[in-house]
Amino acid sequence: MKFVLVLTSILTVGGLLAQAPNPLRGEASQPVEPYKVIGNIYYVGAVNISSHIIVTPEGLILLDTGTQEMLPGIRTNLEKLGYTLQDVKIILSSHAHWDHVEGHAAIKELSGATVMAVGEDAAAISSGIDSSAAAAQGWNPTEVGRVLEDGDKVTLGGVTMQAHWTPGHTKGCTAWTTTVEEDGESYFVVFVGGTGINRGVKLLNNKRHPSIVEDYARTFRVLKDLPADVFLAQHPSMYGMAEKLERLKVGATANPFVDPEGYQRFLVEEEGKYLKQLEEERAAL
Repeated sequence: MKFVLVLTSILTVGGLLAQAPNPLRGEASQPVEPYKVIGNIYYVGAVNISSHIIVTPEGLILLDTGTQEMLPGIRTNLEKLGYTLQDVKIILSSHAHWDHVEGHAAIKELSGATVMAVGEDAAAISSGIDSSAAAAQGWNPTEVGRVLEDGDKVTLGGVTMQAHWTPGHTKGCTAWTTTVEEDGESYFVVFVGGTGINRGVKLLNNKRHPSIVEDYARTFRVLKDLPADVFLAQHPSMYGMAEKLERLKVGATANPFVDPEGYQRFLVEEEGKYLKQLEEERAAL
């Protein structure tokens, strides 16, 4: 009950509970059973909005807090895994859109964790205002305890996450990488920060994000240089979570999340969408 009361008081600041209905607040935000992805990485998020924890001997790194609707589910999922919100020591984000950072303020308040983010996404999180080309709704602002730069490392309990600046989807969109161990093997994990172009966003002559064309090009260069064994992302549908999880549940002999070929296919498809829209916009001039 205490959690619900505190959570409600935090989320009503700025009138977030009165926002218009959004499809992402429905099925996409419904919790799923938590599960181990690989090594010390666990999924604690929703049907189609990700939230991962990276477990360390000194506490948890939480990557993306999701929507306000997801917060009770994240708390419950942590408890099912033997943790509490107070075990969260660091909060990271894939990018500063409401459906991935709306829970930052509440979880920071309840856990005392330090929020960390890259560049202009840090400014957006601390202001509660979406500064991306999408210009979507905001969220409750919260203090960013450490503003990161491209290539910075975040370390807790001997576990390191490295930030790779991949702008475009937002101005501070970030891919995170780490290395995990499982069954005597080492795997390089990439959490993709964001590659898609939001509906209605134009690439050419974009006044909100003047460098968006170059930024998306940079993002694909950076991602193609990351040697992913495992790739995850801010929306499970991007990396086929449902199908991979089903294979895991029925006892696949090899971890289906180890998918370097799938990562390469994903990048080809996503870059192709970007190049197609760019070509269409140029043809329309």
